Amino acid sequence: MFKAILQEIVDQTPGAGSVVLMGCDGIAVESVFRQGVTADKTQAITVEFASVMKELMHTTQLLAAGNLREVTVRCDELTIVLTMLDDEYFVALLFDDDAGMGKGRYLLRRDAHKLREALE
Repeated sequence: MFKAILQEIVDQTPGAGSVVLMGCDGIAVESVFRQGVTADKTQAITVEFASVMKELMHTTQLLAAGNLREVTVRCDELTIVLTMLDDEYFVALLFDDDAGMGKGRYLLRRDAHKLREALE
């Protein structure tokens, strides 16, 4: 179930290289990669961001800002959109070219409920 949802997101998002459903514990539940994208780089990045997401969730709670919903990280060679599904899981969409970032964000929001339901 997860793979089909994630595959649709990465296929419909221009510039997206991979998408990962990840636990905040750093364990990937499911990953989808475009042809030519290596799993090693994506896994290393998302594992590192799992701890960042936990820290950001803690910080937003301390500030009484509400629940963390989304984080975007833009680097010279990579853009990552991280969308929280609940307190334990998030989806990371990685771009080599951020031209499709808006569409990717939309698709993540659109399909978040499907992923939440599949996690139950």
